[in-house]
Amino acid sequence: MDSLNLSSSEAGDKYVMLFADCVPVKGATSSAIYDLTRHAISTFPSEYYPLFELFRAHLLGQIFAMFAEQDRENLCEFLQFLHSSEYMMLVQDPAAFPAMSSRFDPAHVVSHAVIDVNTEHHDYRKIVGEIDALRCAHLQIRSYSMLFGLEDLEELAHLCHGTSILTLDALLAHEPERCDDDYAAVVRDNRILSGLAVHSANGERTIRVDYGLTGSSAELVAATITVTPKQLGSHFDCGTIGRADLLQPSTPGFNELRAFNGCLNGKVAIDERGQIRNCPAMARGFGDHRQTALADVVTSIAFQGPWHYRKDDIEVCRDYQYRYACADCRAFVDKPGNEETSKPLKCGYDPYSDSWSDWRTRPSSVATMRDYRRRVHLPVVSSRTRGCGE
Repeated sequence: MDSLNLSSSEAGDKYVMLFADCVPVKGATSSAIYDLTRHAISTFPSEYYPLFELFRAHLLGQIFAMFAEQDRENLCEFLQFLHSSEYMMLVQDPAAFPAMSSRFDPAHVVSHAVIDVNTEHHDYRKIVGEIDALRCAHLQIRSYSMLFGLEDLEELAHLCHGTSILTLDALLAHEPERCDDDYAAVVRDNRILSGLAVHSANGERTIRVDYGLTGSSAELVAATITVTPKQLGSHFDCGTIGRADLLQPSTPGFNELRAFNGCLNGKVAIDERGQIRNCPAMARGFGDHRQTALADVVTSIAFQGPWHYRKDDIEVCRDYQYRYACADCRAFVDKPGNEETSKPLKCGYDPYSDSWSDWRTRPSSVATMRDYRRRVHLPVVSSRTRGCGE
């Protein structure tokens, strides 16, 4: 893109306007622009963030007049960054370009369901039937043992066919008698399987599934099965937040994360003992899924409360420029018992130094995690506390 000519009088008589799908987010040290159409995030020093308020209220020429001569070069460089990144343009009337709607309107009450399996099977037919009635679109099953294996996954995929479930994602323990072709065949034969990861394996590798296609067509639809020697034993292995865990920004995702919790909103889970929870690792239970109707639970005020734990209200996270690209974790937090506002325990980012580290290098966090592992689940909450209409 051509450089921006800022010295002309014509430029000085215009306003700097960010495109509606390029949204600035303030952080403590670094701030960010979320490009919601190209699904990318750019960062810049937070010292420049106040400029966005000036852009909306003043002509460019007026803004330059506010700065001392020695600061105008930095202002020019920042404007060139915005222009070359295709985040902005100069306009005569910003009112002619309305802002993007920030509303998030979920299609259904529940969008995601999670099932954990370890030492006992669940009533999968009942679970699938009930989340289908709730019009749930995404189901994940996480198996920490060989109790639930590849054949069980095939049966679950068949149960999901013809329901509201659009994608089935699975985490399985490696079965030594299985070869890579066995895993590939199940994914290839069940298109509803959107993702499969195999843990506790004999090595690190990926298995490519191209569905029998070749060339560019195969590249468009190919799936990848991740195989890792890492051992996952329970929900305590979940909740880690690193740079690689950040989500690609999109308009619906951005709007949801500003208004709701990225991990818990619209989610219902069955833990390895069969208890209904917001997340398998959350302390509060809402009854055994074999005796309790999911519809009664997910409409209750108590169950939906954690859906509203926003990043803007969470300590440290609210100063984090990536907060609307982070799914968060409310199960393991720095201050146990304060799930609403305490920062995630397993997050390695420090927004005040703009640096990442391994959360396990913090002795206090390791000690807190040991306490979580000793924790006894809270008593089950009655599903009689209903939401709207009661």
